[in-house]
Amino acid sequence: MLYFLHELSEFFGPFRMFEYQSVRAVLAGLIALVVGAVIAPKIIKKLQNIAIQPERGRELLGDAAQEKRRVPTMGGLIISFSALLGTILCARPNVYVFCALVVFVGMTLVGFWDDFKKVVKKNTDGMSEKMKWILTSLIALLAFVILLEKGGFRMDLLQIWLPLMKTPLVAFDGAVISSNDLSAIGALAFAGCVWILFWFTCVGASNAVNLTDGIDGLAAGCALPSVFVFGIVSYFVGNARWAEYLTIGYVPGVGELAVFCAALSGGILVFMWYNAAPATIYMGDTGSLALGGALGATALLTGHPLLLVVSGGVFVVEAGSVIIQKTYFKYTKKKYGEGRRVFQCTPIHHTWEKCGSPKTRIVVRCWIVSLALAVLSLISLKVR
Repeated sequence: MLYFLHELSEFFGPFRMFEYQSVRAVLAGLIALVVGAVIAPKIIKKLQNIAIQPERGRELLGDAAQEKRRVPTMGGLIISFSALLGTILCARPNVYVFCALVVFVGMTLVGFWDDFKKVVKKNTDGMSEKMKWILTSLIALLAFVILLEKGGFRMDLLQIWLPLMKTPLVAFDGAVISSNDLSAIGALAFAGCVWILFWFTCVGASNAVNLTDGIDGLAAGCALPSVFVFGIVSYFVGNARWAEYLTIGYVPGVGELAVFCAALSGGILVFMWYNAAPATIYMGDTGSLALGGALGATALLTGHPLLLVVSGGVFVVEAGSVIIQKTYFKYTKKKYGEGRRVFQCTPIHHTWEKCGSPKTRIVVRCWIVSLALAVLSLISLKVR
């Protein structure tokens, strides 16, 4: 909305600044911070009325791990409201921003319903894992359909860039392909490949962040550097000069995702203020699914989904530990009649807890690793 003020620059010169993405990104972050600071206490107070005894760690760590405080969940609402308002006010509307918001808001709603069932309906299991996968997949599908703007899909969105490589793994030179250019079978095959890529990136990232959310400040603190990285990447990809200088694909309009990432960063910072140990509110699936989905969508739209594997290395390790544990358990149960484990507990941060590491130490070390990986990700853009 603020973007359109630059059209009034003839009457008031300073309005010209709203044409620049960098200015609007800073404003989006500040707006998200202010909005979050205002609504966070109210949301926390409201949620405290329906808070339940935390279930965090009960099955994995035993009774000794139980917290005695009544801490509300669904704190992801703070991030969602702040980021959404900051983006709407400051971003120039286009299909990329709309697509990212659809994934972000959609994942928020899925997570909210899961948390709602746990908190209000007193169903400690919440939404079934299968249903969660189905709903998040449908949201990814909806976002994919949005990308089929006016019957055509920009093929430069499918350029997949590898860190440190000067040329993309897949390149289509900015062509636009429509259903008229393909046979029925070809169109279906093409749509299927795009859909698989979008699904794997968005849904995979959302579940990885969701698995990481288990200790005060862990998921939010690890997500913030990745959001910052993709805010910068979005700006570079959407700027012709920077894209040429860094030898990365240029996609007009994607730079507006930098505004979205800035607003998201502001929302995360406010949430972390209240989520720092000892937390006064938990993120819940409301926030973790939304954060992961937003990261996945932004990574794909910028053409750098593999960069998310680097910057989100902590999430990869957490999700990988769960996959390894489940796979090995099923294999040994089938072969020996008894399931065996590779780790004491998964996600892996629970193993570190059982080994005696204090929660704050685990969180801070993961933050440091995430920050280092974020720096490495940015360096990889220049070292080509």
